[in-house]
Amino acid sequence: MLFYRMVAFFKKPFFSNYRVIFSIYALLTLFVSLRIILVDGSNNYQIFYYSLEHLIHGKSLYALYPTEYSDHYHYAPTFAALFSPVFALPYSVGLFLWHFLFAGVWVLAIYRMPFTHQQKVFAYWFGLQELFTSLVNSQTNPFIAAIPLFAFISFEKKQPFWAAFFIVLGFNIKIYSLVAGALFLLYPQKGRFLVSASLWAVLLGLLPLFFTSFDKLIWQYDLWISELFVKSDHDKWANTSIHRLTHVFISPDVATSVIVGLGIVLFCTVYIQVRKFTQTDFRMLMVASILIFQVIFNPVSESPTYITAVTGVLVWWFYCPKLWLDWFLLISCLIFTVFSPSDIFPVFLREQFVKPYVLKALPCVLIWFRVIYLMHVSALIEHRQIDLPAHS
Repeated sequence: MLFYRMVAFFKKPFFSNYRVIFSIYALLTLFVSLRIILVDGSNNYQIFYYSLEHLIHGKSLYALYPTEYSDHYHYAPTFAALFSPVFALPYSVGLFLWHFLFAGVWVLAIYRMPFTHQQKVFAYWFGLQELFTSLVNSQTNPFIAAIPLFAFISFEKKQPFWAAFFIVLGFNIKIYSLVAGALFLLYPQKGRFLVSASLWAVLLGLLPLFFTSFDKLIWQYDLWISELFVKSDHDKWANTSIHRLTHVFISPDVATSVIVGLGIVLFCTVYIQVRKFTQTDFRMLMVASILIFQVIFNPVSESPTYITAVTGVLVWWFYCPKLWLDWFLLISCLIFTVFSPSDIFPVFLREQFVKPYVLKALPCVLIWFRVIYLMHVSALIEHRQIDLPAHS
C-alpha cells in the first residue's frame, strides 16, 4: 500500500526528529509571512488590524470600510482588544508575527497532548499542508483547532478554571469554539467549571473597556449579534460543510436549523454512555468529535477552517480500531480534504468534482459519523499506536 509505505518512510529517524519538523514548520511560516507581506497582501489581516482603531475611535466594528478592506469584521469586540499588542505594532511587523503566533500555538497544542512521540510526528506531517492552507489566508483557524486540545489537557489535569478560560477565549474569537464546552460533562468539578466560565466570560467580555466606553461596548455587542445572523444567512450556499452536502445530494430545501439540530442531537447521544466517561479513549474520541463537529456543522465553513477538522481526524485516528474502513477514511481525508486545495492536486478534478460535490468536507463528515459509532458500540476502545514495520 502506497500510503502505508509513505507513513513508514516518514517514521525514519530524520523525519521523526522534532528539530527537523519544527524547522520545516518555521521555514514554511516564514515563507508564508514574507510572501503575503511582499507579494499577496492579506485582506483578512487588514480586517483584524483596523478593528482596534475602530474600537478606540468608537466606530462600528461591523460596518463596511472599502478604503481599508473588503468584506466585514465578524468577530466579537473582545477580539480587537485581545490581540491589541499585535495590532498596535506597525502593520508589516504585526502581519509577519501573526502567522508565527497561530502556527506556533497549533504546534504547541499537538506537542502537549498525551500522544506518543510517533503519533505527534505523524500529526505534524499529516497536518502540514492543511496548516499551510489556513496560514496563507492569515486566519485564526490554527488557534481555534488548538482550543479544544488545551481545554482537554486542562480537564485531564483537574484544572477546570483553565479549561473554562480556553473555552471562553475561543468563543470570543469564533463562537463555535463553545462546542469544546461539551467536555465538561465528562469530568468532576462541574460546578467549579461553570463558575469559572462565568467569571472568564465577564472578564474577557469587558476587556474592550480598556479601549472604549461601556455604552459603546454594549452597542458593539448588539451589532455583533446582528452581524452573525446576516453572515450565516448570506453564506449558506457558499460553504464547505455538511450543509452543502445535504443541499447537493438530498434537497436544497433542508433548513440550516434542521441540519444543525439533528447534528446536535446525534452529538449528544454519546452522553448516555456514562460508564465510559472514565475511559481515556472515550474522552479522546469526544475531543475528535468536537473538533470535527464545529467545522462540518458550521453553515459558514470554508476551506481554511479545516485545520480544525483535520486535527480532530488525527485524534480519531490514534484511537480508532484501524480496520480497512478506517484506513480508507484516513486516505480519503488526505486526498480530498488536505491535498485537494493544493497545487499538487489536478486542477480539473478540483474544479469539476471536488468543489461542486463538496468532496473536501465529505471525508470529515464520514469520519465524524464513524467517531459517534465508535463511542457507542465499543465497550472499551483499544488504544493502538500506528502499527508499521520497523525501519532497517
